[in-house]
Amino acid sequence: MKTKFLLTLIFFINYNITFSQVSDTTFVFQKNGIIKPSILSTHPFGIFFSRLQGNFKTSASKNLALMIGIESGNVWAAPIDVYIPNNQEDRDKAKGIPWHKREFAFNEESLDAKTYELQFDGVIKGFRIKTTLPLAKNQELNIGIRTYILSNGKLPFTALTGDEFIEWFHEKIAGGDDPFGRKLFGLNNAGIIYKDRNENTLELKKGDFVFGGIETSYYFYPENFIGQSNIFQINFGTHMGINLSQYNTSIDFGLSVNAIKNYRINNLSSFNLGVNLGVLRKGLIDLKDNNLDFGNNNFIGNLETIIEYSFISKGKTTHSFGADFYMQTSLNKKNEYDYIIPIRNGVTEKSWFTGVSHLFRNNNYWTLMYSFTRKITTTLYLQQDLTLNNNPDIQTGISIEFGI
Repeated sequence: MKTKFLLTLIFFINYNITFSQVSDTTFVFQKNGIIKPSILSTHPFGIFFSRLQGNFKTSASKNLALMIGIESGNVWAAPIDVYIPNNQEDRDKAKGIPWHKREFAFNEESLDAKTYELQFDGVIKGFRIKTTLPLAKNQELNIGIRTYILSNGKLPFTALTGDEFIEWFHEKIAGGDDPFGRKLFGLNNAGIIYKDRNENTLELKKGDFVFGGIETSYYFYPENFIGQSNIFQINFGTHMGINLSQYNTSIDFGLSVNAIKNYRINNLSSFNLGVNLGVLRKGLIDLKDNNLDFGNNNFIGNLETIIEYSFISKGKTTHSFGADFYMQTSLNKKNEYDYIIPIRNGVTEKSWFTGVSHLFRNNNYWTLMYSFTRKITTTLYLQQDLTLNNNPDIQTGISIEFGI
């Protein structure tokens, strides 16, 4: 009886507070879809070409707007060499051997094969700026740039993304002592080395700067796309990325479709769902001959889903809490995985293959976001690569968006 009485009392108090808030204000909850910054990971390959993500606005922007974002992600992969046999006989032989034993079945010095090598270590810090230009009632154009710098991730600038915190988390909470062999190579190092199968070479050291390129997106918000039922709202995007780093000078092109469903709880709160599908033609136009091969899959697909809860506080500040799941198809063709011959470096026996294996798998990650808006929208996010597929172990970011 006491429990029923207590629950009834809590419900009565909550109902009256909510009712009085709605009754005492003439403000009607209005927000242009889901608030979301760029949630693209600082993937060691992904920073060199364009990638697509969801646009979960319900209508075109009415005013010129500017968004500025900073991101920080810790990347790690042990050094490894990979051989790709050229003749079918060697490929068939490799297919019949477990991947971790193939290196003992072949002599790499005499093997007829293409090869590539890679090693990732450090904290990639990204800086993005994007402007939104209204074109018409239901059209807008986004123009942005992306840049990066490689850091060794020492405190205090990388409280959550530095090596010390990540290894402390593994040891004390989940994973155990040095589960990926990072300590064998030393903490707080910075270096990315990659030689592709065409013998083009990339090498980044601490403090090296990368100008990723320019990204443009055109969005069309059709009116009455699904008639009068108003089940959900939809927009279509076309995308062109101009990659301008010394390692990849090329043009990418993509298409996307985004659907958003809004559930208005009352005048002060709402719940939103969003789904995005996109496809990118990577390197549609090469602007120089010796671009690095960042994966031999020319077409990259992505799926993104997001949920968000928003409410208006007494100070008429909009607070939004979101959870985003992003998935991208593999950078390398999956059938190659059956016959590649990985060669370990001899130092670590832990996770020595993951830097290569996940180039042949779809990658995904979760992002938790919080935004608050008055005249300016500020968003903070925390991102986790739960499947350890070459995205950062932990990535954090902050962005601000405001009208001009």
